[in-house]
Amino acid sequence: MISDFATQYYQISLILILAAFAIPISRKIAIADIPILIFLGIIFGPMLGIIKSSFASSFLTTFGGIGIGLLGIMIILYYESHHMNLRVLRKQFWNIVSLDIIGVIVTALVSAAIFSLVFRAPISIGFLFGAIVAPTDPATLIPLFKRIKIKEDVSGTLVGESLFNDPISIILVSIAIIFITPNSSYVSSFSGIVSFLGLYGGSIIYFIMQISIPAIIGGVIGFSVIILNRFLNFENLIVALLLGLVILEFTIFEAAGITPFPAIIVTGAIIGNFSDKSIFWSREEVFQENLSFLAQALIFLTLGSMLTRVDIGEFALIGFGMTLLLLFISRPVAVTMSLGLVSVKKERRIPRRSMLFYSLVGPRGVVSVVMSTVPYTVGLETDNKLLLQYGPSIAVIVSFIVLFSIILQTIYVPFISRRLFEGEQQNQS
Repeated sequence: MISDFATQYYQISLILILAAFAIPISRKIAIADIPILIFLGIIFGPMLGIIKSSFASSFLTTFGGIGIGLLGIMIILYYESHHMNLRVLRKQFWNIVSLDIIGVIVTALVSAAIFSLVFRAPISIGFLFGAIVAPTDPATLIPLFKRIKIKEDVSGTLVGESLFNDPISIILVSIAIIFITPNSSYVSSFSGIVSFLGLYGGSIIYFIMQISIPAIIGGVIGFSVIILNRFLNFENLIVALLLGLVILEFTIFEAAGITPFPAIIVTGAIIGNFSDKSIFWSREEVFQENLSFLAQALIFLTLGSMLTRVDIGEFALIGFGMTLLLLFISRPVAVTMSLGLVSVKKERRIPRRSMLFYSLVGPRGVVSVVMSTVPYTVGLETDNKLLLQYGPSIAVIVSFIVLFSIILQTIYVPFISRRLFEGEQQNQS
């Protein structure tokens, strides 16, 4: 037991130490720190074998019962929602809603067709894969947009999309599981609603529950903290209070089978937009900023180190090909269809440059990696042959899609932003 304890914490300490080197390395070679973190993970993981793949995988997906991936996203979303521009969200509301609903569904369907054709898999398995890779990743987009000059309406739309598209993806994964193996405990709550209201009615009600209930509670918590602080003045311990409340939100909603992210985002947005900006609120923001960077470092280092040499040898090439198909076929089709419907009215028409930018930007992230473990886990639970056959491949391919999409987009998004918006930026300045 002591040996196992020492091994795990030795690897955790190494991940933290490596994270510190990402910033100076990225400055020296003028590359964003996210690819550096991933490459460090690959070097010390599959290449040198110092960080074990089994540990990295469990650390990302099951550590503390939930995994450092989801815990990290919780921290990142809470901090970044401090800077959420409510004016931009109101202005781009219908664009974000369309991308989150129509865009995710179309991405899942197109990706399903691609997966089924490439792997000769049943369409139900293809749809499960498509649902897993459908959501975009705020943990990549937010730090990326800090490095490039881009119109706030454009960045706000893409960040808003990535913040709120996880519930739709979760629902689509649940629908796929119901079609493949309806007796799984994974879909017990969802299948109960569907059996009572039907597939379409149940999906709508389930989606409303996933968004509205946590958002309302998150809003109540955010305003309550601001009001309480005026009377009690928590001073420096406002940091502990808010971090504790955010973790409590995450814990309660996860236990209830409801996505906690809307609650966390709304709480952070209220704190960022309505607090009095005193020195203690400023210290809270600085603390959350540092914690957010640490979470990003842990996530991306672990993503790189969770692969094995066998995975790289067997799936790296196909993973790269699937990434290209997702980024340059599924994503553009989904954006064109979803935003095309919104921009039918002249006053909502989206400029061509912005539409092209939306079509080319959409990295996948940790939520997809976490959900990619579902097929094989459910297959073991229900002894379903299809899930046992395709589950391991889906998990590895999704991991490569996440890695390659993050690396590619971190490299080419600054370039295309300059090409598409440089003239507009000069005019604005």
